[in-house]
Amino acid sequence: MIEELRKHQKDGRRYERRADTTSVLRQIESLSQEQLVERARIGAKTDPLYLSSECLLHRIRQSRRDNSDRFFESLFRILMARVESAATLRSEIYRLPNGKIAITAFGTKVRDYVVDRFLARLMADRDGYDERLDYFEVNFSHAIASLRVTAKKKAADEERRSQPLSSDDDEAVSAEVEKAAGAFDPFDASKIDDGNYRFRLFAAIKELPEKERHVVALLFKEYPIESNDPDKPSICKILGCVEKTVRNRRDRAFEKLKTALSEEEIDA
Repeated sequence: MIEELRKHQKDGRRYERRADTTSVLRQIESLSQEQLVERARIGAKTDPLYLSSECLLHRIRQSRRDNSDRFFESLFRILMARVESAATLRSEIYRLPNGKIAITAFGTKVRDYVVDRFLARLMADRDGYDERLDYFEVNFSHAIASLRVTAKKKAADEERRSQPLSSDDDEAVSAEVEKAAGAFDPFDASKIDDGNYRFRLFAAIKELPEKERHVVALLFKEYPIESNDPDKPSICKILGCVEKTVRNRRDRAFEKLKTALSEEEIDA
């Protein structure tokens, strides 16, 4: 018999699995542990024997009654691989010049947050019953997506808090930050020709505050910050700002771009 979910919605109704999920759970009740693991290993969703993550999670939760660590571990590895894949933002993945796959620092933070939170729920459920997993049996993809949204917000907040830059255009940035920003060139000719780098760079530029984004865009078009020639356009003239303000915005922008473009290599 398939155990009902325990968590209740705001209107008092219990969460209920989708009809197709319940149907498959009934079909696999008679499978042996070995047969179930083989079904779980099917990775193609188009395969008629593919086991949905909702079903896989249910069987993992029920495995605490089977007294078989080996069975649990086999299903656990398969499910966690799915969670990690779903937690990884495709926009944060790129290919390095050497052909290896990498993920940005931001993408790593988001992925790790989702995986850690899901794992904590699963381990708590293993020790008893964690109602926070019930919705994952209803709509696994949406539940993971909700964790992803929270993870992105927290990662963005963390990056803003760790940013040692003033938001005041007239307040000079620290000498350390100015030096670091000056040593970093996002338009380095040795990198800019690489398609993956350009994609990540332009995506990061889009996330900059409007004033900083305007400065970076003009620098990319090779406008000088200041010019002694009254007939030659400069960033200061175009934006109507003094040189100090433009340089402060540039340094803030470059520091953010440097952070956004930081990368963690992962196995292909």
